[in-house]
Amino acid sequence: MLDHSERAPTVAAWRAGLGAMTGWIPGAAPRRPGAGLRDALWLTAAAGVGAILAVQAVALWRLDYRADERQRILDETRQALLVQTLHSPVLSGAVAVGLADTAIKDLARGMDVPVELAQQHLAQIRARLPVLSVHVLDRDGRSMAQDNGENPAPNRHPAFLPYFRQAMQGRSSVFAALEVGSHSRGLFFAAPVRDGLDASSAVLGVLVLKTDAGALDALLHRNGLTTLLLNPQGVAFSSTRPEWRYAMTGPLTQERIDAVRRSSLFGSYFDNGVASALPFAADSSEVRVNGVRYAVDRRALDWRDPAGDWQLVALDNVSALMPWRDRLWVAALSFALLMLAGAMVLRLRWLGWRLDSEQRRHDVLRAALHACPAAAVLTDADGRILWVNRRYEQDSGYALAELRGRKPSVVASGRTPQSTYRDLWSTLMAGQCWEGHLVNRDRAGALHEEQVRLTPVLDRHGRRIAIMGWQQRLRSVAPAPASKPDTGPPPGA
Repeated sequence: MLDHSERAPTVAAWRAGLGAMTGWIPGAAPRRPGAGLRDALWLTAAAGVGAILAVQAVALWRLDYRADERQRILDETRQALLVQTLHSPVLSGAVAVGLADTAIKDLARGMDVPVELAQQHLAQIRARLPVLSVHVLDRDGRSMAQDNGENPAPNRHPAFLPYFRQAMQGRSSVFAALEVGSHSRGLFFAAPVRDGLDASSAVLGVLVLKTDAGALDALLHRNGLTTLLLNPQGVAFSSTRPEWRYAMTGPLTQERIDAVRRSSLFGSYFDNGVASALPFAADSSEVRVNGVRYAVDRRALDWRDPAGDWQLVALDNVSALMPWRDRLWVAALSFALLMLAGAMVLRLRWLGWRLDSEQRRHDVLRAALHACPAAAVLTDADGRILWVNRRYEQDSGYALAELRGRKPSVVASGRTPQSTYRDLWSTLMAGQCWEGHLVNRDRAGALHEEQVRLTPVLDRHGRRIAIMGWQQRLRSVAPAPASKPDTGPPPGA
């Protein structure tokens, strides 16, 4: 073991070295220059990307919401069309007339009915339902009577033929067409004229009622979307944009145009073999019209047309769903929130780094203190022991678990003058270091003179929060035979 002359310089050097450790202890060094700037740049870039994604997410959410709204509008429009056509009182009235009206049945049989009487009867039907005109066809498809006052010459109506054949099979239907001759747009209701009063009786002919197709246009205008009603060949019969009326969905082929012309549903409109193209195909889901982006949605409309379902098509302007003002607002708000969240993450990361750094430094200091050849003791502000190193445990004979919470007076021998303790505490209370000699007793009862240095630990406000003590054993002291009882240091020592 080193004697006093050898150990004192060693301990002093050890204490000085501990004071300078914070500059080189692993983890205690500051972060590399530029690390904060690099983190800020990464955070800004990440927040910028997040803001862009947030704008896209809001735009997609609005598109989904608008798609649901558009489907609801289309469903309501489709239902309104069915109520006005296939489920309308006009069609049910036509079916009832075909079952019960004997005059209509006589006309369908080709019987000789006076023109005045026939016209008067048809006018009554027209006023009762009400409709614009009434046509009675015989089993060969010839027009036997109509209520416009003309002589009911046996003329055929080519546009009626598909619906005539279907009605002759006992099925009523609805179709829209341009009327032959006048080229007026009409909505037609075709129903069978039966021989008896029940639906199973033979079919004598067909009753065709005409209403104004303008009611379809008015209904389409109510939904607020660009809406078209396409026939099974893809021709727009009704549209909220009049310039698209009678245009066809692409791709246009001469074969398709000729098929529409042969149907005679549009009078002589397609006789020149040319057709206008709609700005979308039959299966388009999105289209740009004059630079404006539209979403395209459609619903099938079953009018019992022999050629197939009609189509209700809606074009919804989705360019206005996310204007630049909203995009900038969402981007700015998202960027600010992401920057704030990122700053919190970086702050937590920095605090974690600091805690880890402090922990490593604490571990190094604790290891250094344990390896120190001098006894070290750390107390709280009131002098209660918090920690001692191994040298203190060896010199005192007490383990840390036994000393924690007790005062250093546990090793007091009573041989130290009370004036020394008073000077010790007055110096510490003044915030200064105290250094001197104390006579202490170890657990075995042996007395030792020790050189002690006590240093108050102050916070940033100058308040004492702990006391650090260093003790170096100098020599053994023989017990005094007649010494008075051990009273120890004054309170607080």
